[in-house]
Amino acid sequence: MSKGRKILGAAMMLGAFLWVVYFIAKIKGYASPDAGTLSDEQIAAAKNSIQTAVIISGLLLGGLLGAIVQQSKFCIAAACHNIVTTYDLTQTRAYAMALFVAIPATQLLYRSGSVDISRSIYIASPFTWLSYIVGGFIFGVGIVYGGGCASRILVRAGEGNLGGLVSVLAFILSSGATLWGITAMVRVNYFDKLTLDLKDQYLPHMIGFVPAWVPVLVIEAVLLIFMLRGPKASEWRGLKWPLAGAAIGVIVALAWWVNGAAFKAMPVVDSFSFTGPDDPTLLQAWRPKSLTFALADAETFRYIILWTGETINFAVATVLGVIAGSLVSALISGTFNWVAPPLQQFKYNLAGGLLMGFGAVLAMGCNIGQGLSGISTLSLGSILTMSFIFVGAIAGAKYMTWRIMREA
Repeated sequence: MSKGRKILGAAMMLGAFLWVVYFIAKIKGYASPDAGTLSDEQIAAAKNSIQTAVIISGLLLGGLLGAIVQQSKFCIAAACHNIVTTYDLTQTRAYAMALFVAIPATQLLYRSGSVDISRSIYIASPFTWLSYIVGGFIFGVGIVYGGGCASRILVRAGEGNLGGLVSVLAFILSSGATLWGITAMVRVNYFDKLTLDLKDQYLPHMIGFVPAWVPVLVIEAVLLIFMLRGPKASEWRGLKWPLAGAAIGVIVALAWWVNGAAFKAMPVVDSFSFTGPDDPTLLQAWRPKSLTFALADAETFRYIILWTGETINFAVATVLGVIAGSLVSALISGTFNWVAPPLQQFKYNLAGGLLMGFGAVLAMGCNIGQGLSGISTLSLGSILTMSFIFVGAIAGAKYMTWRIMREA
């Protein structure tokens, strides 16, 4: 890629980051005490302005994620299964860097009152332990067969890979069916009923006897040691992978900040419609969230086919942003290319996408939703889910290797 194209791409990404920061400041401005004196017309305009800022921020953050993943080839699927396939932990360390940035940033936002992560699904949901274990494992197997993690298959589709498109479509079908369709009965009747009686899933609350910053410090120390132990001759020692991981961690934190600001501003702007942070209507529409693709992919498909009866939200905007960002990045770098994998790979893409969709919804999140956004909140369920995504990916990689060797 030429120097001019690199500068253009970098300028576009920096501009997107700055626009998101601007929208956060704009949303926070609506939470001032003066908002209580607004007229009905001003309230309507303010709510529309907040919604627009959140949606555009979703498009920008999704676009940033898509461009970074497309350029770096960052993939949490590879971070999991490379442990037993290539024995190269570069991608694993990049994932560690994303967590290293996202966890303290998210916790700082929480402690400063900017984002109430205690209202997020990762902390407030019942601890459906079997769903986390089984869903995480199935999703982990699926990412091996599907050819990438939840974000990576979107990016592959955006850069012209038809196998990635098949994985995305299968993921959408399976996740939609598990959310609202025929396989939802399995989830609701068998898995969702098996819970542990926990007040919440916030790890510092569960430990209890130490200050909240201690678990954060311990996790950060473990991640830092793991990254520093990377071999001097490996790709990890360059700038590409640490920067990609750090940028993705920042994107996760910014997504929390945008939605957290909107969650705080809405009841202030419209105290008649939203009575406070416990209001079910407010939680349903504006619950604090970050990046995730389990629900988002299915909602995006529903938005496309039922446009007249649906409204775009942050989750849908991020999916569209990832596809657009990866497409623009591929066009700028000259790497866009229509690719049709062999028939056997199409079969793997289909099977992988179906497994990913079912597993992600069952576990209440994918490798991004639970593995980055969820873990950044220090949710026990997210940590458990990601652990079994790793186990599933390793098992899937071992099985696929065994099959290839058997057929050779």
